[in-house]
Amino acid sequence: MTGKMWNALTLAALLAAAAQPATAQGTGALTSRIELEKSLPAGDGKPAQKTYVTPDVVVPGDRVRVTLIFTNKGGPPAAGVNLVNPIPDGLVYDDTADDAGFGVSTDGGKMFGALASLTIPVEGAAPRPAAAADVTHVRWLWPDAIAPGQSRSVAFFGRVR
Repeated sequence: MTGKMWNALTLAALLAAAAQPATAQGTGALTSRIELEKSLPAGDGKPAQKTYVTPDVVVPGDRVRVTLIFTNKGGPPAAGVNLVNPIPDGLVYDDTADDAGFGVSTDGGKMFGALASLTIPVEGAAPRPAAAADVTHVRWLWPDAIAPGQSRSVAFFGRVR
């Protein structure tokens, strides 16, 4: 048990550090936060409610939400923002609710598209359909301008390996 707890604590630190490499061009500032998804039981036959908390510890199988916040620190509006975030090694991509301008990459961030449209090369065989475990990066392209001093956020979900 001690080894598993140490791994969980190490993974929490890794996830916190790995959220930082997200990039966006221009004069914007990018911040991120990682939250653990918790289900709270609801009474009277209602479905469970989801809540998100800053984790002290994460363990394999936990679902986390990674939120990226872009703030325009420049004078002019920021148009055509391209926000890219690698999937930390300790996570498997698990979805996003922010699908406007969204794509994933399975090749280290070289090409992006909808997960269902991507394939993975297989030596000596036909390519296979890409799966969530193949995702290496997520990306949002925002064609609408973000005014000076304004922020916009998006999030993706991951499962702890």
